[in-house]
Amino acid sequence: MLNVDDALRQLDEIVAGTPHVTDYLAHRERHRSDVLRVLNAADKGLVLEIGSMPCHGTALLTLCGVPVVGVDIAPERAQSLIDKLSLDVHRCNIEREQLPFKDECVGTVLFAETFEHLRVDPLFVLSEIHRVMASDGRLLLTTPNLYSAQNIVRFLAGRGITDGLTEFSKLRRLGHMGHVREYSHNEVRRFLEASGFAVEHVDFAHYNFRGKRGLLARLIFALLPRCFQSFQVVIARKSGPGQRLLPLPT
Repeated sequence: MLNVDDALRQLDEIVAGTPHVTDYLAHRERHRSDVLRVLNAADKGLVLEIGSMPCHGTALLTLCGVPVVGVDIAPERAQSLIDKLSLDVHRCNIEREQLPFKDECVGTVLFAETFEHLRVDPLFVLSEIHRVMASDGRLLLTTPNLYSAQNIVRFLAGRGITDGLTEFSKLRRLGHMGHVREYSHNEVRRFLEASGFAVEHVDFAHYNFRGKRGLLARLIFALLPRCFQSFQVVIARKSGPGQRLLPLPT
């Protein structure tokens, strides 16, 4: 069992020189933050990571000795890492299929940077998370912040929030959809409350401070309220029975 920083250093060595569909260094600090938050929330029981690809979060939790299982639409994209660390990652199209787990068998759910990629049925995904999560479990959801400083600048410059062509092209290039929609924290809260969750904590963060743009981001975010940072981090618990939804017909 390793601490988070030792686990990160070991993962650095494993992924060095290995092609990945996402830039590991750009997401390294986010993975570190996510794992630390999971360790704070996960007193006991199984951790489930929804949308594991590229499986760096699942790998870090495994290296830290945390019992963790992941689901992904195409886990073979990270097969080398899965094999090297014997990760437990199941194939599942979370918008079309029920999660392959029993009711209330998961203590903590990590739903990191996946909500914005959903293009079919976010409510079904949340209903399944609610179903498999223990009554005293916690959901850690992270997603881009619609009202981040850079999004506001892009909007005022007439560039929109995301480029549709780029995001839809990722279906073929990466094997999953890019950002369909980015949400405000109030919108995320409404989705969660409609799905039987109560929000316990909301925070905002920015992780990538590399290069000149990173230095500029550090300066800007030091001057602005935290609610203008790039990512929102939400911790929620079960508060009611939730919705038992079936997947939409194909």
